[in-house]
Amino acid sequence: MTITASSSTSRQEVHDENASVEVLLRNLSATTNARCGTNADGVRGLFATREIKRGEHVLEVSLRERAIRDEPGAGDGATWSRQLCRALVRLRRVSLTRGETPEAHHDDQWRLYYESLPRMTTGSTPIGLANDAKTVEVLARCWDCSEAVADMTTFARQIETSFAAEKAIDKGLTMEEWRWAISLVHSRTFRIEDESGRRATRRALVPGADLLNHSSASEGVNCDWKANDEYFVIQTTRDVREGEELMLSYGEQCDRHFALFYGFLPAPNPHNRVKLFMNGREALDWYQALCGVEEGDEAWHREKERVVKLVCDKYGTYKLDKETGLRRRVIQDLYLGANGVVSDSMLLLFQEMCGDEDMAIAAIRVRAAELRDRMAEASERIECELNLLDEYNQRLVREYRARKIAILNHIA
Repeated sequence: MTITASSSTSRQEVHDENASVEVLLRNLSATTNARCGTNADGVRGLFATREIKRGEHVLEVSLRERAIRDEPGAGDGATWSRQLCRALVRLRRVSLTRGETPEAHHDDQWRLYYESLPRMTTGSTPIGLANDAKTVEVLARCWDCSEAVADMTTFARQIETSFAAEKAIDKGLTMEEWRWAISLVHSRTFRIEDESGRRATRRALVPGADLLNHSSASEGVNCDWKANDEYFVIQTTRDVREGEELMLSYGEQCDRHFALFYGFLPAPNPHNRVKLFMNGREALDWYQALCGVEEGDEAWHREKERVVKLVCDKYGTYKLDKETGLRRRVIQDLYLGANGVVSDSMLLLFQEMCGDEDMAIAAIRVRAAELRDRMAEASERIECELNLLDEYNQRLVREYRARKIAILNHIA
C-alpha cells in the first residue's frame, strides 16, 4: 500500500508519480470516485472526488486481467512472495525498455501500474527497516527492541535465500532489483482467502487498490475490500465527504510490523504495545528476584511451575522449539499496551503468583519503570549508530523508541 516517501525522494519524482497515478485511475475508470493527492503529512493517497454513500464501490479491478497474482503450488516450488517479486522485476524491465521490444507494447496498463509504484533509484533505501541490508546490520548491533531485531535478522536471511534461488534462474538479476521488489510485495500485497476453504489462499498486487493509505484508528477507516475469483472491489464502510481521504486498515498491528515492512508508523496506533517479558518463566523468575527470594527455593519453584501451566492452558499458543523440533505451548502475549492496558495473561501471571491484583499491578509498574530506564540509558549508544543510517530511517527508529517509552511512562 502507499508509503510515506523517503527523504531521498525529490519533489519532481513525487509529481511524476502522482501524475502517473492519475493516468492509472483513468485507465481503471475510477476517476469519478477518486483522485490522487497528498495529505497533511505529505503522504500520497487517494481522495474522494464526490460524496460517496456507505456501501458504494469506489474501485473494481479484474483480478484475472489487471492484478499480479501468485499461483499456489507453482511448479518450481516458489513461494508466493518470490512469485510476486519475480513478476515485479519483469514488469520493471519491460516498462524501462518500452518502445524497444514488441513485448513492451502488448499491454499499456502494466506500464501505467509500474509508473505508479515507488521508483528504484541508485543508492535509494528500500521501503521498511527490514528490507535494507545496511539498516539491518546497524540495528542488529544496537537496537534495544529484541523482537524487532529477531524479525529483521530472520527476514534478512530469507531475502538472501530467495535472491540466491532466483539468481540461479535469472542470471541478470541484481540484489538491488530484488530488494526493491520485496519491499513492494511485503507492503502492498492483499491476501485473498476463500471462505469456503475449497481453494488455496491467493496473494495479489492490485493496481489502484494499493494506493489507499492505512489508519489504525477505527474512526479513520472509511473503506474495506472484498474479492472473489474474478474481481477485487474497494467499497466504502460509511458515508465519505468530497475531498476526504479514502482509508483502509492494513490490520491491527503494533508499530514493529509497520516500521519493519511498511516504513512508517500509524498515528495514532491504539494497537501499539511493549513486551514486558519473553515468556512466563522469565517473568516469574524476575518476580521472585523482586521479592528477594533465593533462586533455589523449592516452594517457589513448584508454585511458579503451577502458575505457568495455568496461564499456558488459558492463554498459551503453540510455538516450535528449535532445539527439540517439537511444538509446545508458551505464553507470548505478556504486553503493556497503549493507555496502560495490560494483557490478560500478564495480569493473571502475577496475580496468581502473589494472590492480590493490586500487588500484581504494582509489580508491572516496577517492570515498566525498569524497561523505561534501560531504554533511556541505551539512547546515547543507539544514537551513535543511527548516524550511519539515512535521515528517514533515523527518524523512524527514534519515533518508534519514543512511542515505547511513552507507553512505559504511562504506568511507570
